[in-house]
Amino acid sequence: MSFSLTVDVPADEADDIAALLLEAGAAGAEVRDGSIAPMPGAPRPGEGRAHVVAFFTSREDAERAAGAIGCSGAVDEVPEEDWSESWKKELSPFTIGRVFIRPSWIEATPPPGTVEVVLDPGMAFGTGTHPTTALCLSAMDRLIADSPGAHVLDVGTGSGLLAIAAAKLGAARVVATDVDPVALRVAGENARRNGVAPELATPEAVSGSFRVIVANILANTLVALAPEIAPRLEQGGTLLLSGILAGQDAEVRAAYVSQGLSSERSLDASDGEWRLVAVRRGVEAVRGRR
Repeated sequence: MSFSLTVDVPADEADDIAALLLEAGAAGAEVRDGSIAPMPGAPRPGEGRAHVVAFFTSREDAERAAGAIGCSGAVDEVPEEDWSESWKKELSPFTIGRVFIRPSWIEATPPPGTVEVVLDPGMAFGTGTHPTTALCLSAMDRLIADSPGAHVLDVGTGSGLLAIAAAKLGAARVVATDVDPVALRVAGENARRNGVAPELATPEAVSGSFRVIVANILANTLVALAPEIAPRLEQGGTLLLSGILAGQDAEVRAAYVSQGLSSERSLDASDGEWRLVAVRRGVEAVRGRR
C-alpha cells in the first residue's frame, strides 16, 4: 500500500517543491500544471498554480514530509496499481518541428524528415509534453537549421531531451548541465539509448562558448544565473530562456540585457500562460563590452 501527498503551489515553485519532497523521503514526485489533461477524477490546478504529487509508503511519512517542508496538502491512499508505471499511459509519440519524440515503451515509426528521440524520463523532469519544453525545442530547431554544426549548451537538462535533440539535429558539440546528479544520470542513459554522447557536467565545469544556449528552468533561477549564463554566449549567438510565466518575461529579459545582450523578439513565443524569451549577442554588444 502507498500514499500520495498532493500540494497546491505557485507554478513557478513546483519543481523546487517536488525536489524538496524527494529529499524529505518521497519515493517519487510529479508536477501537474494543467498543461496536459489530468488523470480521470483528478482536479486541474488554477491559473498560475500547479499540483505537486509525491508518493510515500505510509500516511505518516507523507504527513511528516509535508511538515518538514512547511506545506499542507491532501494525503490519499493510492490504489494497488503501480503508480510509477501508470503515468506512462498518458504519453504517446509526438512531433515538434523536425523532432519525433517517442517514449521508450511505445513502438512507432518516425515521420519522414524527422529525427527520432527515444525518451524515458525516469525520475528526472522532462517528457517533452510541457509547453516550455515544446517552445524551446521548436526555437532550437530553427536556430540549428540556420547554423549547422553549432555548439549548443543545455542548462538544466533534466531528462536530456533538448541536448539529445540538438545532437541529432546536427550540433557539432552539445553540453548538458544540471545541478541534480539524478538528472545527469538519466540524461546519460537517454543519450546512450539514442546513440549520441553530449558532454554531461555540473554548471561550474562547463568550458567554452556556444552559438545556441537553451535554459528551461524557472524565472527566478534564470534571473539569478544571468551573470553566469550570458558570458557563455558567443558573438552572433542566441540564448533561449523559458520556464517563464506571463508577467515574468520583462524581468528575465532585463536581467540578460543588463549583461550586454539584446532582445531577439523574432524568436519570442508563448503557449498559454508560458513564455519563451530570446536574447542574442550581436557585434555591437560584443564591441560594447570591450
